[in-house]
Amino acid sequence: MIRNTIIRNMTHLLKPVVLPALIGWALSPMSAFAVKPPPLSPEQRASIERGKAQFKSSCGFCHGDDGTGNRAPDLIRSVILNHDEDGNLLRPVIRNGRVDKGMPAFATLKDSDIADIVNFLHARAEAAEHSASVPGDYPIAKLLTGNAVAGKAYFNGAGGCAGCHSVTGDLAHIASKYAPVDLQQRMVYPAGQDRRTAKVTLPDGSIVEGQLRVADEFTIAVVDHDGWYRSWRRDTVKAEINDPLAGHRDLTAKYSNADLHNLFAYLATLK
Repeated sequence: MIRNTIIRNMTHLLKPVVLPALIGWALSPMSAFAVKPPPLSPEQRASIERGKAQFKSSCGFCHGDDGTGNRAPDLIRSVILNHDEDGNLLRPVIRNGRVDKGMPAFATLKDSDIADIVNFLHARAEAAEHSASVPGDYPIAKLLTGNAVAGKAYFNGAGGCAGCHSVTGDLAHIASKYAPVDLQQRMVYPAGQDRRTAKVTLPDGSIVEGQLRVADEFTIAVVDHDGWYRSWRRDTVKAEINDPLAGHRDLTAKYSNADLHNLFAYLATLK
């Protein structure tokens, strides 16, 4: 899917300032400037173009031909697109619709058509994200609007950050490792590849474990320890998914802007 090639974790502005309390510090420090995504292959470009045409035909009347909204909301900045992984959230919505919100189902679309639409939307989101970059040396004085004491209390209390992270361990000297803007971006979504894994129990009782690739209402797929891609119908197996970032994702519906500013102010003291 295009998302695997473009970027695994989108860093869109889910709040007025990019400061969600999502701390994933698995990768080595990034440059102070944004890294450009790798170029798309001819096949990926073709998929995006097909998706553009299909989206315009099926969805453009309500969402605008470019997905930025018309009668219906802007999809490019939507939470569902920001959190989508290879179509796991978008596919069911496109296929089944949202009748309660006036969106019809598109049961006649082929799976390949939906995949192209998903790729088109992710490409649009990627283009929007890089349409105006913030310099990596943006002064920290303009970012520090929160209260570090309150941020520390949130880290150790309501935010639950201390349950997984340590200021003397994985977060030690974190403010010295990243430029302020990069530090903020890493608070939006944990950076790096999808670290979810799955344990799949087959009908004969055998078990397959590996890195999760697809998990939607129809399919479960993993890359097993031998590097093989394996998939099953969801209703034929038992799947146990381990998502190390589940707590981070859940937090997006709970924190306030004050929590985010305060948390950043606290992390900025960890030099």
